[in-house]
Amino acid sequence: MKTRSLYRISASLVSGWTIVSAADPAERIEDLYKEELAPFYHGVASGDPLPDGIILWTRVTQQPKARMDSIPVNWWIATDSALQSVVASGTTAATRERDFTVKVDARGLQPGQTYYYAFQSLDRMSQVGRTKTAPDQQVDRLKFAVVTCANYEWGYFSGYRKIAERTDLDALIHVGDYLYEYPDNDSYSSAKIRDERVLFPKRETVKLSHYRQRYATYHLDPNLQRAHRQHPFIVIWDDHEFANNAWKGGAENHQRDKEGSWRERKKAAKQAYFEWMPIRTRGGKISRTLRYGPLMDLFMIDARVEGRDKQIDDVENPRLYDSERTMLGEKQKAWLKNELETSTATWKVIGNQVIFSEFNIGFADPIIPAPILESQFLDIWDGYPAERRQLMKFIERKNINNTVFLSGDIHASFAFEVATPNDRPYKPKTGEGAVAVEFVTPSLSAANFDEEIGDLVSDEIESRINKRDDDGDNPNPHMKFADLDRHGYMLLSVTPQKVQGDFYYLKSVLKSKTTESWGGGYISKAGTHRLRKAKNPAP
Repeated sequence: MKTRSLYRISASLVSGWTIVSAADPAERIEDLYKEELAPFYHGVASGDPLPDGIILWTRVTQQPKARMDSIPVNWWIATDSALQSVVASGTTAATRERDFTVKVDARGLQPGQTYYYAFQSLDRMSQVGRTKTAPDQQVDRLKFAVVTCANYEWGYFSGYRKIAERTDLDALIHVGDYLYEYPDNDSYSSAKIRDERVLFPKRETVKLSHYRQRYATYHLDPNLQRAHRQHPFIVIWDDHEFANNAWKGGAENHQRDKEGSWRERKKAAKQAYFEWMPIRTRGGKISRTLRYGPLMDLFMIDARVEGRDKQIDDVENPRLYDSERTMLGEKQKAWLKNELETSTATWKVIGNQVIFSEFNIGFADPIIPAPILESQFLDIWDGYPAERRQLMKFIERKNINNTVFLSGDIHASFAFEVATPNDRPYKPKTGEGAVAVEFVTPSLSAANFDEEIGDLVSDEIESRINKRDDDGDNPNPHMKFADLDRHGYMLLSVTPQKVQGDFYYLKSVLKSKTTESWGGGYISKAGTHRLRKAKNPAP
């Protein structure tokens, strides 16, 4: 059947798809469905670009009374948005076993090429998605959006909308907290939009059905759908795809006596993730390398649940500095070291969940003793200092130039020269002692410092976090930029000569459509491991 004919059928077959209006607060997830998208209510997506391939994703939703276990799905990928110049196509199935999600690994594509794709099922066509393969030859520039921490109830995903409006991106890199596991209650939502951003399920996600419904809710968001439809995603999970402050054997937000086995919960969270995200399923692991020709290698790691030992909650506990404690696990660490050492790309970019650089916060409260305050930030790499030191020494000893860490999680923006001033010599004026640079992208919508502890305290911390105090001491001399209050995302521009991280901030996350502004950028020239302030956004 011709695709143009399918679109005519799609426009006419609207009877039988009964959707409840969402004018009032939704009482069922079905209340959020948009009739014109049936049966592809959750949109389309693509991800994990290779020079010759891309993952295509969608979900098919049956009519309420249907009971099919397997639904045939056709797919096409073409070089034009009208899908007339089809280069690959096929038929697959949406099955109950995979929550009726569909994932196709389309191959035989050309490198560095923009493509368009769509699905057809139940006599209806999906929307047309746009995607792009990775180059395999040298290019003048690459550009990526970098995103983290999208809390559905705390704000609209207006940042995704702004990213979707861009046509100059190679991909969107998501460094985790794509969703949050928390229940639908006042503690985790903004009262100003509570009735507008109704979350499903209402309870905390623990079982497979819970995680599936939470992903389904997120994928119904129109701004997230726009971003997925416009750009391929390269994703890793962080803790909230499982439970807050997760590690390989448990989580701070998992109570075994009430919520059962962590092993079963982790298994369920992983299954839902691989069902609902446009990522290749590789034995249940997310660590992988994506190559962008001679210009850049992108190493996506799992610093969360694959190998991480349990967090220590006291900075004065001597076990914190145990050389055997690990965030990555020995197998993944060996893989990362090998990938870094053998990479011939100009830039080695590491997609990493939490801040890698040393983060000193003990100064922030004159009443609370510094060790107690520092102990609140041991879920990041500060909680695993020996392994961080091992990686830094490896990068230095092997003379691995142009390493860039991309991180999120902390609901704030930072730019670091990767150094450990408390552990080894570092000269802020020259950059001597730094081995890499790091950009920490702001939260897309999750509560920032000012929304958690108040404007005055947040502003005071921000004003002092990388400045000299009365005694002439700077708690974070390697931190070149800090913003604790604004939501948004980051753009990473990569050329043979430099990388530039540009921070974009949203006027409001209380509106679905808003304006954004450039909040500054930082440049690292090839071979320097240094950052300098940019005068303008990267072109």
